Amino acid sequence: MKKKTVPVIIGAGQYVHHPKDPSEAKSPLDLVLKAISKAEEDAGIPSLGEKVDSLCLVNILSLPHVQQDPAGALASVLGARPGYKAYTWVGASAPQWFVNRTAERIFAGKSRLALICGGEAFYSRKMMVKGRLTDPTVAFPPRRPEMEGDLRDPLTALELKYGLIQPIHIYPLFENALRAHDGLSIEEQRRELGEFCSGFSAIAEKNPYAWFEKRKTHEEIAGASPDNRMISFPYTKYMCSIMEVDQAAALFVTDAVTAALLGVPEEKWVYLLGSGDASDIWNVSQRVNFYSSPSVKVAAEKALEHAGESLENISFLDFYSCFPVAPRITRHMLGIFKNDPRPLTVTGGMPYFGGPGNNYSMHAICRMVELLRKEPEKKGLVQALSWFISKHSVGIYSGTPGRSTWHPLSPQSYQEELDRIKGPPLVDEASGRATVETYTLFHDRQGLPVDATVIGRLEGGARFLAKPVKDPSLLTAMMEQEFIGREGKARHRDGFNLLEF
Repeated sequence: MKKKTVPVIIGAGQYVHHPKDPSEAKSPLDLVLKAISKAEEDAGIPSLGEKVDSLCLVNILSLPHVQQDPAGALASVLGARPGYKAYTWVGASAPQWFVNRTAERIFAGKSRLALICGGEAFYSRKMMVKGRLTDPTVAFPPRRPEMEGDLRDPLTALELKYGLIQPIHIYPLFENALRAHDGLSIEEQRRELGEFCSGFSAIAEKNPYAWFEKRKTHEEIAGASPDNRMISFPYTKYMCSIMEVDQAAALFVTDAVTAALLGVPEEKWVYLLGSGDASDIWNVSQRVNFYSSPSVKVAAEKALEHAGESLENISFLDFYSCFPVAPRITRHMLGIFKNDPRPLTVTGGMPYFGGPGNNYSMHAICRMVELLRKEPEKKGLVQALSWFISKHSVGIYSGTPGRSTWHPLSPQSYQEELDRIKGPPLVDEASGRATVETYTLFHDRQGLPVDATVIGRLEGGARFLAKPVKDPSLLTAMMEQEFIGREGKARHRDGFNLLEF
């Protein structure tokens, strides 16, 4: 094996900050610098950040968007002069995607030492708002031409028109569809969600970098209460990713020759054995269905093939977990049974470990590094996603080198086949007999349902978006009875599709 092309992680650092009052608040770059310092300490090389030739920074949502060139600002504080700097737009596959792209750059001789990092300071921002030290508004970050990664619009005008705007509006479309696909009743789904999420919470409880330090029981998670209101059926607050955290993570990645020259002991090296990146049909309303993700299956299989491993030989898993449906769809697509003894996270999941914007999977990789150093012969898989189960990035890791020479595997070689997949025709104006394909409910601050969006199918198979005819009793019924498969009548009025039952 050519050691100069073998990508290895030599330093991993995490930082969690719990400010008690506004005077203790920190900026997101402050937190990132703390994580970098931890990663330097982990590698055993002070000021390692000064030596990097590549600096990759994951988009920071809590950073004031007027700030230009955040990666450059970070490099300046570090005293680094990297020839390559990269900063992404929104997309939580970025941490693993950066690792995969860095490995390619190392193979091509374009980089010898890279720093990959990110973090959020939403909790500090909240504290500062209370102290009247800053503007409380948080604007969506603008796209800039110099940003790297995927810059596609995540939503269509039609989706926005029907209120499908935020992740909490959209992920229930998948969750409700998965319930019907699995043949569960609403009560069975509620019980499964509580037990599943409580398992994640138990793992977060043991993670010293988790935002929430105490495990929540399945009753606490599944039962709606004043402290755990319904956010968007079937999700309660305790099932949803929590972004109001102060967390950061950083990785130093190099090749085996450079790692040895730097004096990092081999027992600290963690190898990237394989990688995969793939996208589904980009816009949610155009997907084939709402309970699967063909691209996560392809990304994971290609990463495993790249590593020369099988899923059965993977000991540690961390599937992206903004909402409970995401890791469960990944489990389903990879053919992992519900009774498989391997937890789907080693980190704790975003509702319990914390959801630091786009950077959660950086923490998952750091955690994987910790585990594989303790048991180097084992293998770990990290899966990250962007937007609405839209794009996936997968990495296979081990504390021991792979059996064959590492080489890049271009995602273009397999993305073309995925791009041929087409969903049903989507019509703007619907009329006639129709069937509910899936739906999402909108709740107020008291947890009461106030509106809904339905995705339906006409008799000829065409798909449409609609609003149910306004009726509070109907919204309540949609939380108590299975409406997927329910027949109704669609009509178009005043620019909107309406669905009557």
